Amino acid sequence: MFAGGGKKKEEKEQLVIGFDAFNVSMTWMKFAHDAMVEEAKNLGVKLIVLDSENEASKQASNMEDLVAMGVDGIVANPIDVDSLSPAINAAAEKDVAVATFDRAAIGADYVFYVGCDDVEGGRLVADFVADKLGGRGKIILLTGTPGSSPARDRTKGFFERLEKYPGLEVVFNQTGEFWREKGMQVMEDAITVTKGDFDAVVCQNDDMMMGAIQAILTAGIDVKDVVITGYDGVPDGLRAVRDGQADCTVQYPIGQAPEVLRRLVAYLKGEAPAQKDYEMPPWVITKDNLDTGDFYSLIASE
Repeated sequence: MFAGGGKKKEEKEQLVIGFDAFNVSMTWMKFAHDAMVEEAKNLGVKLIVLDSENEASKQASNMEDLVAMGVDGIVANPIDVDSLSPAINAAAEKDVAVATFDRAAIGADYVFYVGCDDVEGGRLVADFVADKLGGRGKIILLTGTPGSSPARDRTKGFFERLEKYPGLEVVFNQTGEFWREKGMQVMEDAITVTKGDFDAVVCQNDDMMMGAIQAILTAGIDVKDVVITGYDGVPDGLRAVRDGQADCTVQYPIGQAPEVLRRLVAYLKGEAPAQKDYEMPPWVITKDNLDTGDFYSLIASE
């Protein structure tokens, strides 16, 4: 449990919150940004968004800038688990509360974290692939940004659960850094290295999955002969599942974005969150439950 109450700010006309985003160009992050902007309007707070463009040094500098602007609190999703910790600690020393979401900052003096149980997400993917392949097969694994908590946790859960399935073998494992183009390039390399001898492609986000699908199709491989999984549940991922180009995606809840802002505003008004680290559950999305996806409404009429 999170001890103590939130530190109540002096009553003012409008709270000002800074959002130190690691980027706002990755697909899921575009939606997270929009969800947080909308929630800021609902809460009546001013939101200042700074895009770090996936550069750790810029993210640290952006946090320093937000502190200098005199914001009441900051939301951040650190590029990796260590890079932003000094800046978070410096903000805390100046009595500026920093809440993290989506990505954790291990050992930093953050007030609370809202994320997703990505270790469980990794386990879900391993179970899904094992079921589809009957417990035997060769897997290509495309991981996310090295050092980021989603990539670390999804990998941890995946390999942890693979121990139950000795007939499954990861024959190629490389980062696509969560980017579509990099996912395509890595998949091209994987096809060359494996000589096309693989049964499943596990991608730690939908952007990489879409790149991998493109590489698979270009190589003349029938996607229906391969188990293909993604993660995030963004519209393109849902479309791929709907159209039979992918077998599943895993929903990475978009609710993290508005939830962290609600909790930070409550904290600044003197209310502490029930727990310091709160993780939402992920779930597997297939054709059978496509309408459970956070973004299903965006493709429902297509």
